[in-house]
Amino acid sequence: MKLRGWSWPINSLRIKLTISVLMMTLPLIGLLLYNNFYAIGVVREQVSNSYSNALTFYMNQIDTGLNDVDAYINTVAGPSSFDLLSLDLALEDDDYYMAKIFLFNKLSNDIALYPTVSSFFVYVNARQDYMEVSKGGVYYDEQERVKNHVIDLIQQQEINKGIGTKRWKHIKIGDLHYLIDIVRTGDVYLGAWVKVDHILEPIQSLKLAEGGTTLLSSDDGELITDLTFIQEHGIKLQSNLGDYYLSGTDRKFLIVGKNSNRGDFSLFALFPDESVLAKLPYLKKLIWLVTLGGIFFIPIGLYIMRRAILIPIGRVLAAMKRVRSGDWGVRVETLKASDELILLGNSFNAMMDEIQTLRINVYEEQLNKQKEELQKLQLQLNPHFFLNSLNIVYNLAKVRNYDLIMEMTMALIHFFRFLFRSNTSFVKLKNEIEHTRNYLKIQTVRFPDKLTWEIDVPVYLSEVPVPPLIIQSFVENSIKHAVTLEESIHIGVQINFADKVSGSMIRVRIWDTGRGFSREVLEELQAGRSVENELGEHTGIWNVQRRLRLLYGEAVSLEFYNDPETVGAVVIINLPTSPKKEEEDA
Repeated sequence: MKLRGWSWPINSLRIKLTISVLMMTLPLIGLLLYNNFYAIGVVREQVSNSYSNALTFYMNQIDTGLNDVDAYINTVAGPSSFDLLSLDLALEDDDYYMAKIFLFNKLSNDIALYPTVSSFFVYVNARQDYMEVSKGGVYYDEQERVKNHVIDLIQQQEINKGIGTKRWKHIKIGDLHYLIDIVRTGDVYLGAWVKVDHILEPIQSLKLAEGGTTLLSSDDGELITDLTFIQEHGIKLQSNLGDYYLSGTDRKFLIVGKNSNRGDFSLFALFPDESVLAKLPYLKKLIWLVTLGGIFFIPIGLYIMRRAILIPIGRVLAAMKRVRSGDWGVRVETLKASDELILLGNSFNAMMDEIQTLRINVYEEQLNKQKEELQKLQLQLNPHFFLNSLNIVYNLAKVRNYDLIMEMTMALIHFFRFLFRSNTSFVKLKNEIEHTRNYLKIQTVRFPDKLTWEIDVPVYLSEVPVPPLIIQSFVENSIKHAVTLEESIHIGVQINFADKVSGSMIRVRIWDTGRGFSREVLEELQAGRSVENELGEHTGIWNVQRRLRLLYGEAVSLEFYNDPETVGAVVIINLPTSPKKEEEDA
């Protein structure tokens, strides 16, 4: 499985164990969390229902009191009553004052029947006459403030029109809050007002949790009581009341409310959420303890599982990967592991010891076989030049050219001395070059005026180990296939570093000015296949390639092509400066 360019080991033992542990623990933790929140929800629901019932009871009491006042006002102001009509229809002052005195006495006698009301008032707009009947405890200053506010409402026509259900309106005069109801008959207004603090007095007996409170709010969201408490805790009151809800910034409060059926206000009860949940502290703490413990112990369990199982198995897997990459000496550390994994590691180590022993035996056998094959290939080179050399000496003797015979004989002595002792895998480059020079001197005598040559080798490369007879074999191949009695030929050998930065490879370039490789031979050489002559024998090039592969493996490279300018053959050999394969064999 691939995920955004990197591999996800979904089939690994580590992933499967982790998923198994999580599948066993996460459902339990989820169930505990669900049970915790469910229990909290049940407790909140029960507490909110209890307080909601209490608020409904108190709000019904308030609404009943206000409804009684509404019924009384409707009766006095109704068409069947002449109490207000007598004021509105009075033309003479005496009749007006008699009706006013009668209404005053009536309101004074009846106000005691309505404990909710603070004052009744009557306002005759035509005469701009205001009359008020108040209970004890209402002072003159307060009466004047309410009177002025009522007259302003009437003159601005901000009063109820008709007889509705929610007639009581909230007004604020200074720092005090009131509920007011006004009805009109003709040009006469009859109303009553109630102090909000007065109607809240029965609610004070409602026992709330420590830190809780009750308050009133208008339908338009204006707080009627206890504004400081709301601002201090960042509580928001909702006008659309249904179930309970939580609000608050630094401290959460459970809020229940009840709308009034007779006025534009609502009654709220607020109590701290932590006090609500105080009835289940042990269950809540236990559930959170188990949940946090699960969250804490799952990584510990995974860590122990990793230390006890995954890391030892990882050591075995790492050892297997190193074996696959060729490191046969790796062994698994079996310390601090389970008995089963120790047995697995010891079995792996014992198996690797046996494999390494068998591998060493097989490797030594292959090495001996390769050395025998290498010596055989080198011996195949020894008689290759022998007959031609004797023929050259014979021809020189016939013409009695003793000086050239002496020079030729000395060159042959050095040539065959090097040839007969070159049974080792490597010689110094300077010795190989000297042997190639002796060979070219001999061939110069054989082909006078038809063969010229040059060898360019830096002195600092003289000690580099190279396989014997490699350069001489390619030079010999050029002479064999390129030198004729009709045309002259020039042979060159140039050696330098192939990698001048690190000096890890030398580059041997052997070239001539002959006719080059034929197309068929060049294709075979470039493809790495052997080339056979007319007699079915492998050429010297195949012999050299075989020797280089045995000595260097894939570290060596050969290139064959024809020079586009001279058309002659070019052979390039890239050899490591350090024969690692030979050192490993040793």
